[in-house]
Amino acid sequence: MPADRPQEQFDYVQHLQLDKLLTSMRQVTPHPEEHLFVTVHHVLELWFKHIIFDLERIIQAVDADQLAQANWLLRRIGEIMRLAEAHWTVLETLTAADFAEFRGQLTGASGMQSRQFRQVEVMLGLHQTAGAEYVARVEKLWPGLLAEHPRTLRDAFFAAFARRGRSLLQVYHQRWVEHDLFQLAENAFELDRRFYSWRQNHILMVRRQIGIRARGTGGTFFQDYLAATTQYYFFPELFEFRNELTADAGGEVMPKTP
Repeated sequence: MPADRPQEQFDYVQHLQLDKLLTSMRQVTPHPEEHLFVTVHHVLELWFKHIIFDLERIIQAVDADQLAQANWLLRRIGEIMRLAEAHWTVLETLTAADFAEFRGQLTGASGMQSRQFRQVEVMLGLHQTAGAEYVARVEKLWPGLLAEHPRTLRDAFFAAFARRGRSLLQVYHQRWVEHDLFQLAENAFELDRRFYSWRQNHILMVRRQIGIRARGTGGTFFQDYLAATTQYYFFPELFEFRNELTADAGGEVMPKTP
């Protein structure tokens, strides 16, 4: 920026609150690699904040049958999660040896303590599909979080289909006629897939950094907690439905196990 236009630089700094943002990092160890560890988690929390912002808009839009806007914003969240997943590969440039040198000084800090990430899960409706153990954990660690979001994206999604009087199978067969509902289902599926991929790659990153039998900084063992999260889906119906679609087209599908 030209030196004779300092006001624009001042406006940029003020608009982004860079004086606060760039001075908010606080390392708890002198290890230089902790800087990357903190930076990655700061960036992820910023993305979670925006996902929460957009989810509020999406739920309202779906409830108002403004599906074009909802679909556009759902696609955006899918792209944010694609980008967020790439942060694991950046974090993997922190070697396991370097992490071991300062990990013990992190005083119990853990990504499990991210209220924003849990809020995203609740807004999407994970507590409605993940079971009683998940619900109990959320209520214990973040009291009031479930009550804050009585209307989830799952609720809004299935209500939109009910108002139209259409099943998933009908919409997929009439996808170019019922295109807005078709896109809603596809975007919801893609969002679920992105979160599933995020969890899988998070697990691989953790295995790389501390090992499969190690206790995490949050106090849980890898196999007791992280591995169980691979069973989490916001819209399991959209995955199971693929079997129905295949069978309806004459394909062979194994019976569903209990």
